[in-house]
Amino acid sequence: MKQIAVRTGWLIVAMLTTSALIVFRQGTWTAVSFINAAFLLSLVPLSLGGLLFVYERGFFNGFAYGFRRLRKRGTKAESYVEEIAGEHEADEPTGPVRFAITYPLLFSGLLLFLAMIAAGYAVQ
Repeated sequence: MKQIAVRTGWLIVAMLTTSALIVFRQGTWTAVSFINAAFLLSLVPLSLGGLLFVYERGFFNGFAYGFRRLRKRGTKAESYVEEIAGEHEADEPTGPVRFAITYPLLFSGLLLFLAMIAAGYAVQ
């Protein structure tokens, strides 16, 4: 849990620094332009973290399993020969895959996203 918090903090710092560099490069430093840049930048890790979260939970396993079965299936004669010869492999879905960066991406993107929404309302 501590690693997730540390990685989340580093990602937030990196996104805020990148947002500041983007605003400085544009030449017009205002709070609104910084908030806009940070808000848009927070969408990237939020989207990637969400996609990895959905992938980890196995949402796409059914699709992958179906395509593997479709690819392995040949003609009827080939399937009969495989059954008779006993070469039928177990076609079962793969186990869950875990990524160490999923939760830091998700949390950092969500925290910065919500903070920039709040900051945007505070500036107005």
